[in-house]
Amino acid sequence: MKGLWLLALLFLAGAADAALEAPRTDSLESKLLGEKRDIEVYVPQEASSDPKARFETLYVLDGDWNAKLVAGTVDFMRQVGFLPPLIVVSIKHHIDASGRNTRDRDLTPTRIESEPDTGGAPQFLQFLTQELVPYVEAHYPCNGVKSIHGHSYGGLFLFYVLMNDPGAFDGYLILDPSLWWDHHGYDALIKSRLPALPVRGKAIFMAGRAGAAAQSMGLSSVEPMFRELAPPKLHWSSLQYHQETHDSLKLKGTYDGLKFLFGGYTQEPMDFAPSGGTIIKGKPLPVYMHNLSDRFDLRYTTDGSTPNEDSAKFTDHIVIDDAAARIRLLSVRGDFDRELPLNFKNGAALQPAGASLKADSNWQFRAYAASAWPKLARAHPFDSQSAPDIRHLKPLDRDDFAASAERRLAVATDDYYLFYLHVSADARVVVAGRPLAIVGEKNPHEQSLVMPLKRGSYPVRFEYLHPDKSAHVFFKVFRLRADGSEWWKEEPVLDLTADGF
Repeated sequence: MKGLWLLALLFLAGAADAALEAPRTDSLESKLLGEKRDIEVYVPQEASSDPKARFETLYVLDGDWNAKLVAGTVDFMRQVGFLPPLIVVSIKHHIDASGRNTRDRDLTPTRIESEPDTGGAPQFLQFLTQELVPYVEAHYPCNGVKSIHGHSYGGLFLFYVLMNDPGAFDGYLILDPSLWWDHHGYDALIKSRLPALPVRGKAIFMAGRAGAAAQSMGLSSVEPMFRELAPPKLHWSSLQYHQETHDSLKLKGTYDGLKFLFGGYTQEPMDFAPSGGTIIKGKPLPVYMHNLSDRFDLRYTTDGSTPNEDSAKFTDHIVIDDAAARIRLLSVRGDFDRELPLNFKNGAALQPAGASLKADSNWQFRAYAASAWPKLARAHPFDSQSAPDIRHLKPLDRDDFAASAERRLAVATDDYYLFYLHVSADARVVVAGRPLAIVGEKNPHEQSLVMPLKRGSYPVRFEYLHPDKSAHVFFKVFRLRADGSEWWKEEPVLDLTADGF
């Protein structure tokens, strides 16, 4: 019942906001096979809005009964941000002049005596690589990166492709493959060729049923080969599902397989706190990541070298002591690898303006006409108030205005301090006469900048634009401790907004 509910939810979600257009019926004459082959092509919605855009392609074997499930899964995963736009190509079966389905012929690598219409995998692979893929790439907006989905005999066929022409595809999604074929005769070839499999840009996902089914289908004998013989940097994964049938596992396997093949792709912002500022070289600084997920592989270095698979892994936070530190998101196939910017610079602590540790009890607020932004120093305020935070201000008679807030920050301990601001419009922060943060058209509206401060007092000036009643302002200052303590759970040393973090 749970699986049926998940399936219904998946397709209802896909129907409500489909990421793929309705399938286009197409066909091509195959000289290699001597027959007409039908396909259906699902193109992403983005192709209509951007004719120059190009997309990865996912080919689906047994498309007559697998393509809708795959397309629905792609729709759902697009909506939750797990996949980029994809073209899905359904490779349909062919019925010959005698009314026979050529599926068994196309997908089996060897001919067995009891089934004479088998063993056509070599010819079918030639058809795919020399006719079908070139046709699709010539007629649809493909970018040349391609994966393939195969179940049962289709999974057996994908092992044939892997061992004979692994460069034919970049990603292989293999579900409950019929490796029992020809008395498990393909095992020896897998064992001999697996060590030489190319690894660059490749990802292999295998899934089957647990228990006796894994034995009978043959996947249980192949998994140990991969663990023992696969090249160390080959990206592969194998799962076994409990309480599933040969057909039902396709739902979970397709979802898990696509998630693996496209591991590292995300639409989520990858932001750090602090995201930039000044580091004293040799003084440790903890750096956290917003919304860190265990599905991402983040690696870092501290010496300026490019992070790779052998570099240290980013966990809940890292500690750096040099602006040369780099962080990189690694993807399974390498397609979505990217540097995650850290905007630090090496420098010295900002000198205090005075030695007094007596902090001001209130902020000094001044409100100006919105048209005065950004040159508030030259403008005359229409309102002035003193209050411990924004919430205690008396209401103004307008919703659009610019404002400044000034207060001394008393620093009792030499350390790093994080200035966190989140605003809906332009803003800037000045500490002891030094501009620290600027928010505007080209700068993010959420910033967390670090500054090393010394014992003493620092005048802090926060200026912001409040264009309408929906505008929001959030500004706090926290002390950062090198021991990695969760600073956001501590009391801020300076607080303009007095609300939860």
